[in-house]
Amino acid sequence: MLMNIDKKRPIGLALFLGGLSGIVLILVSQSLSAGCPCNYTPATLIQVISADTLLLDVADVEETVQIAGIRVPRLESQSESGEAWCKNEGEKAIQAREYTALLLSRASEISIDEQERKDSGNLSALVYIDNISLGQELLYKYLAVETGEMSNWCP
Repeated sequence: MLMNIDKKRPIGLALFLGGLSGIVLILVSQSLSAGCPCNYTPATLIQVISADTLLLDVADVEETVQIAGIRVPRLESQSESGEAWCKNEGEKAIQAREYTALLLSRASEISIDEQERKDSGNLSALVYIDNISLGQELLYKYLAVETGEMSNWCP
């Protein structure tokens, strides 16, 4: 009689582990299906104006979109801003614009998220290329700084 209990124990353990793994799979699939609460909007590139300013087709409307959260080097001096500008910053601006254009030309999917309409009428939004943040890519290459950070483009 003792042997029957021992023979049933592996079957009971297998059923318990099978049920436990089923519960884990359900919990994991629910958290994955919930996904990101993001509201990505598909977009199509029309033109790269500067490294952080794009002309995009968003829901069949041409929108000028400023990439949120970053500041890029300026192509030329803007005397009204009062900020220092140098030739090195202009060269860095060209590199940043070319890199942005390269990434966007290779992208199979462009989308925007967290949109805010500015007083100028332009959109400020996070821009994603194949689910990768374009702003973060510019930061990684030292072609942008976070908004509010000091740049070191001019020695």
